[in-house]
Amino acid sequence: MLQKLNERIQGVVAWVVIILITFTFALFGIDYYLQTHNVSNVQIEVNGYPISKQDFEVNYRRARQMRDPSQMTTALEAALKQQIIDEMIVNSVSQHAARSHGFEVSPAQANSAILSIPQFQQDGHFSKDKYQQALTGALFTPETFQKEVRQGMLLNQQRFSFIGTSFALPNEIQKFVKLYMQSRSYEYLRIPALRFMKEASVSPEEIEAYYQQHQKDFLAEEEVSIQYVQLSLADIKDKIQIPDQQIKRYYEENQSNYYTPTQWQVAHILLSFSPNATIEEQELVKKRADSLYKRLQENPQSFESEMKTLSADKISITNKGVLPWIIAGQSEFDKALIDLKKSGQLSPPVKSEHGYEIFKLLAYKPATVKPLSQVKSEIKEQLAADMAQTKYNQAQEQLSDLSYQTPDALTPVAQALNLTIQQSTPFSRQGGDTELSKNKQVVNAAFSHDVLELGNNSEPIQLNNENIIVLRVNQHIPPSQKPMAEVRALIVEKLALLKAKAEARQLGKRILAVYLNSLAQEQLINENKMHWQAVNVATRDTDTNTTAINEMAFSMQHEGSESGRSLPNGDYVIVHLKKINEGNLDALDKEQIASISQQIEASYGTMDYDLYIKELMDKAQVIKH
Repeated sequence: MLQKLNERIQGVVAWVVIILITFTFALFGIDYYLQTHNVSNVQIEVNGYPISKQDFEVNYRRARQMRDPSQMTTALEAALKQQIIDEMIVNSVSQHAARSHGFEVSPAQANSAILSIPQFQQDGHFSKDKYQQALTGALFTPETFQKEVRQGMLLNQQRFSFIGTSFALPNEIQKFVKLYMQSRSYEYLRIPALRFMKEASVSPEEIEAYYQQHQKDFLAEEEVSIQYVQLSLADIKDKIQIPDQQIKRYYEENQSNYYTPTQWQVAHILLSFSPNATIEEQELVKKRADSLYKRLQENPQSFESEMKTLSADKISITNKGVLPWIIAGQSEFDKALIDLKKSGQLSPPVKSEHGYEIFKLLAYKPATVKPLSQVKSEIKEQLAADMAQTKYNQAQEQLSDLSYQTPDALTPVAQALNLTIQQSTPFSRQGGDTELSKNKQVVNAAFSHDVLELGNNSEPIQLNNENIIVLRVNQHIPPSQKPMAEVRALIVEKLALLKAKAEARQLGKRILAVYLNSLAQEQLINENKMHWQAVNVATRDTDTNTTAINEMAFSMQHEGSESGRSLPNGDYVIVHLKKINEGNLDALDKEQIASISQQIEASYGTMDYDLYIKELMDKAQVIKH
């Protein structure tokens, strides 16, 4: 339980830490155009400070982007607009109150916070590309985004001033521990509803009555079929022809891409000196290396024996001093090896960070350039892919523009981009059987207000990195009543379960009615072949039983009492509370007590802040224009 308590405390702290990020990213939408074409038409005045219609529209569109389009109705849109108005009023009141009490955030502080936002990090550092990409995708400008961050930080300063100054008294902590950290021992009796299912009989009259009273429960789902055009990168690429002359020209201009540098395989002898060796000590090693080089020139066959005796590279000794292939341009030894071309050649001593090394050439691969015939297909594939991507990007812009300019038809889009108008089979709000109709974005767009009710084309929908579609509704199939024959079995099952639940509840209440007479209760339990399940020293967060049963045990006030309740699945449960064990503050260490104190203080601070904001709102003068 303490672990879960600690997780909750961490949750509070984490909330405090990330509230800046959640504030700045809470709403996304079309900001750039409206922000840069601001008109001072006032929507609301709050304590004399205006909230413009454009600011409201920005926030509304951002909030609407976060909603499931298929679920938006006229009533929900009206409620969302009111919610945005209310939030902007609270935000305005809170900001001006914060500044009036001396709170402020500078642009430099906001910039520092932006640099530390995880969404803009790459490999542990701020990424300008990711930052710009995120802002562009959300249609923010750096200036408007900085403003959002400053406002969020300002409100956090004010909020933290309440949370950071709240405190809990020792007796409050003790009472909290006694209540929250108490444990209970109890036993419970579960009466399964399913045991009465076989005995439940359902008459034709009951079936008919249920059908008539619950017709809304037996509606065939609303469905749509769609028309759509699909822009495919693969289709564009298939139509591209790359002439041989273009392939040849690319090859000649990019021969370095097909260049294989010189490679050497060598064995070496390392005469080492320590990292902090003096110049005199290094010179001494060099003289030894020069002497060894002279001996090897006179007797090349002695290389292996000299290597075993003198080389400080103990790892390569096991492989006769052989090193991995050395590639030109990737090693500090290029200059020393440049003249080695025949097997057996030796290099003069070469100074490295480890000492002086002598290399013996074992194998040599000169630099080469792959011929055109060998890389022609590779170049052709690359040129086709690059050209296809360019055309795909251009067509994507046309697709977006044309589908917006002619929102009531797909024919102009199809003709301009040489695309085929395709049709789907009907599918519901839960999706269909095809890959397309299983796509949540497609389903949401098809059932959105703009597409379904207004009859417009959808926005371009990116299925994956290579396919984009624009769709419109082809046929709308409203919900329809299912016939009795189709739902009869379902109704029988529902009614039988309802009767089974009632039987389970009735038996449970009979058992509860005689709980003061232990013999009568035990006899009734035995007759129905049931038995008590014991739970010892359960905490509020115990997961050994169903949550509902544990909550029942902790809702009871006295030891020895019994209570019964129907569970969501229809089972009836009786709980007999045997013992209450209060939480013991003395059993906790200082760290646990500090964590509990932090949780209580954070809760007090949050309540104080909420009351403060409520008082500000009660006094606020709001004028709607």
